[in-house]
Amino acid sequence: MKRLMEIWFLLLLAAPGYAAGPDFSSGGMDWGDLYFSKGSAELSAEARQELAELAGWLKKHPDAMVLLAGYDDQRTPEKDSTDLGWNRTKAVQGYLSSRGVDAGKVNAISFGNTRGIVAGQGEAVWAKNRRVRYRAVESSPGTSREDSMGGVCQRCKKK
Repeated sequence: MKRLMEIWFLLLLAAPGYAAGPDFSSGGMDWGDLYFSKGSAELSAEARQELAELAGWLKKHPDAMVLLAGYDDQRTPEKDSTDLGWNRTKAVQGYLSSRGVDAGKVNAISFGNTRGIVAGQGEAVWAKNRRVRYRAVESSPGTSREDSMGGVCQRCKKK
């Protein structure tokens, strides 16, 4: 079951064809990354602002849910990095909850240091891998949440 959930998250979080970040301007969004300092699960001011926009979007879309995946850089031992990934997702969940988002709309997983998006060494590389990736998905009217797990909420069409 754990492996199935990992595959589901990977498919939803890593699907190609999306802009490199969230866009709330047209009333929807798909995915984004929130970055963290080394060894920290504290949300930056920028992350809080982005999450406030996400919370507003989630409240306007009652069938929507958000998927969170926590990551760490390659320097931290695997178990510790997995725990830190969880702590980062919990920080995001807590902030969304404080903004009125139902906890049942948020699902999380931690990949720790096992799935970096940038390979290599150095602070610039490590900083990009210390993140929580989030993605909003919403059900189509008349479908269950389970039926729509592969459906990404539609936002502005690329012009």
